[in-house]
Amino acid sequence: MIFKFLLIPFLLIALSEPIQASTTLETKAAETTLEVSTERVSTEVQRVFFRELRRYPLNNRAVPEEISSLNGKRVSIVGFMVPFDRIENITQFILLQAPFMGCLHVPPPQANEVLMVNTNTPLRTFTYDPIRIIGDLVIEEVFIEGFLVSVYTINNASVSSSTAQDAELDDLPPNFHFYGDL
Repeated sequence: MIFKFLLIPFLLIALSEPIQASTTLETKAAETTLEVSTERVSTEVQRVFFRELRRYPLNNRAVPEEISSLNGKRVSIVGFMVPFDRIENITQFILLQAPFMGCLHVPPPQANEVLMVNTNTPLRTFTYDPIRIIGDLVIEEVFIEGFLVSVYTINNASVSSSTAQDAELDDLPPNFHFYGDL
């Protein structure tokens, strides 16, 4: 069976309309089912960043203290959705730092750069736009078909629209295959 994580970006391209460089975030956001959240992240929710999560070295089993202290906490992070097994009625998806265009000649993001997201309420469809996730962070290895996909999961996630200014597009790993024009 083909590894789903590598197949999903190709399915997204085949099943969705192409994004033109002139497409604005506002135009695409109008087509999604996500609501723009004007609510500020409360003091009980800690904002985390992909650059911080990458500090967990995968070759070392010891989780750094600043990261392990987030385990079980309610967190907020902004990223881009990659649907895992469907593009409608989504309850599980991958969150990445930037829009990802999977390609066979470029390695996928590392497990410390990927968040698995589980929602209680299905999202009607996926979006190319940045989204804010608020949910309960769990730090544990996630294997799919024998491959380590992530070391982070956000459960009980709420999803809302965000902006490119809130996304961490200035601190991408050098091997990240960026997709889109933000």
